[in-house]
Amino acid sequence: MTSTPTPSPPSVGLLLVEGEEVVRLGLTVGIRQQLGVEPLVFTNGNDLITYLGTAPLESDRQPWLLLCDAQTTVNDAVTPWLWQWIKRHYPNLRVILTVRPAALELVQPAQQAGVEGIYPRQIALSELVAGIVAITQGEIIHTLTPPDPPLKALFPNPFNRWRYQLLQEGLMEMDTWLRALDQHLGQASLGSLERLICEGRHREIRAARWLVARFLPQPSAPPPPVHLNLPQPTVELRATLVDRCLERTKSDLLNFTSRPLELDVLRVPQRRELLYTVVQQWDAFVRTLQATSPNQDFLQHRRDRLLRDLWEQSLREFFSPYRYLDLGGDRDLIDTLLADADVVVDVFLTPLPLVPEFLAHLLWQHPLNINQHTYRYGTPEALDILDVLLDHWLLTLANAIVYPLLNRLCYSAPIQQTFFSAQYISSREMERFRNTLSWHYRWQRWVKEPQNIFESRLVLLRLSDRGIQEFTLTLPRQQELLQLEGIPYALTLALETRDALAPPVRAVVAWVGKGVIYLLTQVIGRGLGLIGRGILQGIGQSVSNSWSTSETKKPPSA
Repeated sequence: MTSTPTPSPPSVGLLLVEGEEVVRLGLTVGIRQQLGVEPLVFTNGNDLITYLGTAPLESDRQPWLLLCDAQTTVNDAVTPWLWQWIKRHYPNLRVILTVRPAALELVQPAQQAGVEGIYPRQIALSELVAGIVAITQGEIIHTLTPPDPPLKALFPNPFNRWRYQLLQEGLMEMDTWLRALDQHLGQASLGSLERLICEGRHREIRAARWLVARFLPQPSAPPPPVHLNLPQPTVELRATLVDRCLERTKSDLLNFTSRPLELDVLRVPQRRELLYTVVQQWDAFVRTLQATSPNQDFLQHRRDRLLRDLWEQSLREFFSPYRYLDLGGDRDLIDTLLADADVVVDVFLTPLPLVPEFLAHLLWQHPLNINQHTYRYGTPEALDILDVLLDHWLLTLANAIVYPLLNRLCYSAPIQQTFFSAQYISSREMERFRNTLSWHYRWQRWVKEPQNIFESRLVLLRLSDRGIQEFTLTLPRQQELLQLEGIPYALTLALETRDALAPPVRAVVAWVGKGVIYLLTQVIGRGLGLIGRGILQGIGQSVSNSWSTSETKKPPSA
């Protein structure tokens, strides 16, 4: 982005409606720097309508322009799209739309409504600014064309549709041959005989093309007209996920899990800033994938490389304002932290679950299969599970960014004063925290994770209103189980042995217990009962005898 302002009328007024926070910020700063205009910014169409109803546009700033996404909606049944509502109630307000690839069906209605500017969503900022300047001068710029109607609408008959496709391919091939012959005949060094042959071939192909074109079926009916009152659009899932995640980061981000997190050492503002940076970079990362359109194999094979690039870019973005802290010597902060990249990939990035499946769901709307349940694209259930996976992804990246800071620069005074909370400035507390982390990762690697794999359990980190909590998913992890070796594998064998022996051991213990109970109650208990009865009988007999003796010893009464 260049900071050189583009010449424009100083009295231009610009309204910007953008729901995505990252895009909104970029457009605001870019327009201010390149165009020299301070736009009025709104997050949705209803806020703009409310503003227009309470504060009319300044008459000394002309012309007024509106820049918005073509899919921005308003609460109006007649004109559900913002640009429709504006053109109906403010016809002199010039409208510039950015159109996503999935919304090309809106191009023709927008042209019919009189929209002055139509651009693709991925347009460069410099081109967009140049278009704004041209439209303020009265030009109409439509860089997108409406999509062609589908063949099924043009040819309802399947045979005619098949014949049209077949003949159209033949016509295209003949056009290619004609262009090649025209180019060849244009050579001055061509011999007379070869020229005659090429001209004969040219005539034959043109005759064949004329004949094939006569058999080309014509559409049986014109394509259905496009109505302006289109149904309400579905919001792009990526933008929805980003907005929901940013909303969850507004908590104090306290750790309510059963494990220590690298984020714990940061002050709350630094935690929030770090997560905001990671969300921004993740959003840019997904938009880049959408623009490049990779295939499924690319995501599978380049998974770790993509995650490493995302981690590195997020780290650079977060630490760039602090790059020149005095660390002693000639050490560069970012270069020092990037030295732990291989460890970060092994400990943090490789274990991240369901990354290719997550991206395939966002990029190509593939259903997400988790725990014998299929989550369809755009459903509320899919959105909830994507929130959990995205939270775990972003929190893991944030911990991975703090990890090299703890590993290499935790005792640096500038680092402590800039990033760490007061509790961890003490060397003793810092050592205790690092030892706790070290022990946690050892326990996690050798004991807890093998147990989770064996039990098909996945423990994730997620953001909530309170802070950071744990969330457990159940899904098959057979492939990971087969890859275990050494102590983790021995642990799973021990768990399997325990599970195998537990039922018969419990049965034996129950049988022995029943035998002991029988022995105590039926044998020893009865014996003790007989002994007690004999003792009582003996005592009773002795008492009876003593009473008899005393009665015989009494003198007779006079």
